[in-house]
Amino acid sequence: MSHPEANLENLAEMLESHPNISCFSTGQAYYHPDDLHFLTSLPHKRDNATAIWADMILHNKDFSCRALERYCYFIYWVENPTDYRKLGLWKNYQKTGGLWNPTMDEVSYYLEGE
Repeated sequence: MSHPEANLENLAEMLESHPNISCFSTGQAYYHPDDLHFLTSLPHKRDNATAIWADMILHNKDFSCRALERYCYFIYWVENPTDYRKLGLWKNYQKTGGLWNPTMDEVSYYLEGE
């Protein structure tokens, strides 16, 4: 999750460099577990169980399905946000866990450790 003023291209480029991650910016909202099927139906660079789909979500309101929180990894990318936006993202981060402004080493470690 991020915010509109963040440089999401940096995050997407970093994630795409990982051999198991394909990044998308679908604009999809996730209100129900079935909404995840849309993302996982998109073409992926891996065709096996190591495939990880990433969707860039810009607004907290677009992810409101608590049932999916158990199955999703969250990366929060925050660059120069207003205090209000940072607070909202921080609250989500505290609720879901995940990574906050990670480096590629942290992303790899996080994925391998799970």
